[in-house]
Amino acid sequence: MNFKNYRNCQGFDQHLSLVCVALIAVLMSMGCSCNTQHKSDRKTIITAKRKLNTQTEKQSSVDYNMVFDNAIVDGTKIELLEMGKLSIPTGKVVACDPLTTPNPKPFTKTITPGQYPVKIYIAKTEKSGDRYAIAKLEFSSEKADRWILATQDGDDISKLTDKDDFLGFPVDAGLACFFDDKVGREYRKFENDLMTKHPGGNIYDDFLAAEFKKNAKEPNNPNDAGDWVNLKIPNTNDNIVMFQSGYGDGTYPSYWGVTKNNKIVSLIIDFLVLPLKSEKK
Repeated sequence: MNFKNYRNCQGFDQHLSLVCVALIAVLMSMGCSCNTQHKSDRKTIITAKRKLNTQTEKQSSVDYNMVFDNAIVDGTKIELLEMGKLSIPTGKVVACDPLTTPNPKPFTKTITPGQYPVKIYIAKTEKSGDRYAIAKLEFSSEKADRWILATQDGDDISKLTDKDDFLGFPVDAGLACFFDDKVGREYRKFENDLMTKHPGGNIYDDFLAAEFKKNAKEPNNPNDAGDWVNLKIPNTNDNIVMFQSGYGDGTYPSYWGVTKNNKIVSLIIDFLVLPLKSEKK
């Protein structure tokens, strides 16, 4: 029997209509269920992606308290050197190579303006002598619970996928420093004025070398040029603290020391001298 004969059967039209209505209802029910499921999955995926893309902090896998709390770290003796206080009038802190970074940016986090001690933790290595391992700008005596990578405007931490990845500042002259953002501009002005008076010269030979020499362990030794200086900028009340950078040139990360209550208690520079192991969770 062909399709026309079925349609001519008594009551077939009514029966077919009912079947079609039922079939459409089933299909609509299935369609709604599928659509609901797809929407739910899409929302979950988007939410997950949002969480990944809005990550704004990277925590160090190292607990630097192991350096501050111990006289010996991984078989290496640690010695504390205190360099005096640093003036931070704006609360915006910079860490960089003072000789090769003409316009450094401050870190995005800020602190309460004030004067804070600068401490250096020296690794007394067997083969390379004394090396500055960690520089610490201390805002409080409270102990940090975690160490958050210090970043500048424009830094992208989304690419730091490995626990040991970091962003850092480049050192090309074997020196690093801490200073306030405003004070840095004062220092650059002083440097420019000095170079105008000494064309063809450089800030280190014409000024800084003598200042570093004041802190030499052996002042009469011509090979001891001094490793640090707490420099008061002439004609100002502000200062910059400069110091040797571990083994010299390289790229070094800075971290904020933060308590469980999210209070910033310190800022450190890791010169990658000590083979510090990741903290076990």
